[in-house]
Amino acid sequence: MSITIDELVEQAKQLAPVEQAVLSERILELVCPHDREWKEAWAAEAKSRMEAYRRGEIEAYDFDEVMEEMRVKYGLK
Repeated sequence: MSITIDELVEQAKQLAPVEQAVLSERILELVCPHDREWKEAWAAEAKSRMEAYRRGEIEAYDFDEVMEEMRVKYGLK
């Protein structure tokens, strides 16, 4: 059985948004497989950053505020 890409896309449109996201991740994995060591290292880094934030060792900034500052600073507004 052969199915075209257009048919697959039409089927994907029928999925719930969460299912579409999972499908997208799985297709991306086919095209660009994750390096297990990199993935584990990034997970450890993310965990370390979150723990530091919770201990009050690092500060977090509001994304929208930072983006607004960058737009003003670089004349993008």
